[in-house]
Amino acid sequence: MLIETVVITASMIGFAVLPIFLPRVQTYGGPILLFGTGSLLGIFAFDLLPDFYKMGGLAGLPLLIAVWVVYSLIHLFHDHQHHVSANGERARTPYAFFMAITAHCFTSGLLLGVSNQFTKHLAETVFVALLVHKIYEAITVSTILLSFKRRMSWMFRMLAIYLLSFPAGVIAAHLFSGTIHHAAILLISGLAIGSLAGCLVFDFILPSVRYARQNSRQLIWLLAGLILALVLV
Repeated sequence: MLIETVVITASMIGFAVLPIFLPRVQTYGGPILLFGTGSLLGIFAFDLLPDFYKMGGLAGLPLLIAVWVVYSLIHLFHDHQHHVSANGERARTPYAFFMAITAHCFTSGLLLGVSNQFTKHLAETVFVALLVHKIYEAITVSTILLSFKRRMSWMFRMLAIYLLSFPAGVIAAHLFSGTIHHAAILLISGLAIGSLAGCLVFDFILPSVRYARQNSRQLIWLLAGLILALVLV
């Protein structure tokens, strides 16, 4: 689990700093977004969701849906602030978005930390899904934080908290591994996969639809990501 945590965290750090030091990387965001959407959608739909159902059956689905709804409301609140501020009516605040994404990142770490208590296949699936997801998420978080035009010291503080929340979740899962029962694992998995579903919809699928309307030929990247996920699954 240590190697997986280091790989994901290092990837997040590397991709989070790209928009800061190489702003032009954002010009490649479309193909990366489509490829990441296809990969994550395939892994989520054909592997993570079925495995979660096997863990708890229908009993776990209400929690997953509830987390998805809460995350979606927070995301919509953040988007509303962005829209209002564009009209100059009030200033944007980054903290609703930041708290939601950091909580999601922490629960993702928890999910990775508890995944090894199930089958090896599930642990590998969680690792691949999180790696694909966190690479694009890190770029997105960095880009959004840059859009607030704050001081660079503030930017690095926010990124540090966000990036450290993932290994913090893994450590927390490890520290309490001896006392975590099946119900608690189901709860952690529901929190993580529910928030992942929210990210998938708002940060991947909807932006991909908007991008594909103007660049329909590049849907090949989404198909490539989906095929890759099916091969991995």
